[in-house]
Amino acid sequence: MLWAVWMQVALWGEWGGHTSVNDLVAPSERWYRFYGWGGIGARFRPSKRLQPSLAWRTGRFISQDRSQRQFTRTSWNAIELTLRLRPFLRAFSPAAELTFLRISAQPRTQEGQVPPGSPATVAAIGIGWGAGLSWQPLPWAEVSLLYLRRRPQTAYLEGLGGPARDRLEGFTGQLSFILDAPSQNRSRFQ
Repeated sequence: MLWAVWMQVALWGEWGGHTSVNDLVAPSERWYRFYGWGGIGARFRPSKRLQPSLAWRTGRFISQDRSQRQFTRTSWNAIELTLRLRPFLRAFSPAAELTFLRISAQPRTQEGQVPPGSPATVAAIGIGWGAGLSWQPLPWAEVSLLYLRRRPQTAYLEGLGGPARDRLEGFTGQLSFILDAPSQNRSRFQ
């Protein structure tokens, strides 16, 4: 059986420096200061170098309007189809990912209410990529550190138009478990 299950165990990142109106947060929010996410999924291994995967990710970020000193908590969920390339079969190898995703977000105020002028839930399709380093110390385990960027196409939000400027980016640590990994000591006659 040539497939693997991976579990993402840690991810953190920060983003900021761009203006956002009518996208994944309340229309009045301007400054994004913190977020975190995690996820779980299955990675298939038709070859050891090229690996498609299906994943569910979830996250939360806080946006803040500097002038009003108010913040909004936005939680989001995404389903992702990813194609991963690990070009070398050695213990250490660079790794790259290309991702297609569908994301839905639910912004809430400090009081837990839907912000005025914003729908309770918005959704968008998007693309993303990642790059980093992979280390496989054992035949059945792999550890990766990647920089990820996700770009929801918020110009095509369902039910709400907005600019295509949103992005989710950060560093992720991935721990992968390879099921039925071939043994290095297996005889060819078994």
